[in-house]
Amino acid sequence: MNADDVELCRVYGQMSREYLGDRAWSECEAQLRDGWHRLRRDPGVRWEDAAPLVRTFWDLTPAGDAPG
Repeated sequence: MNADDVELCRVYGQMSREYLGDRAWSECEAQLRDGWHRLRRDPGVRWEDAAPLVRTFWDLTPAGDAPG
């Protein structure tokens, strides 16, 4: 995983948290995994490799108000 992939994990984790609000990670992980597969630039970066970083940034980001 290179610096661009790490940056993508950061942005994805933060934006997902803001969008999904205070929903639990366990409730959202399948949706986040599917989104990662569409978003990633390098198909070699598996969700299993990215998830810990995405989760770290998710946890560090205050939950926003989920749309709806």
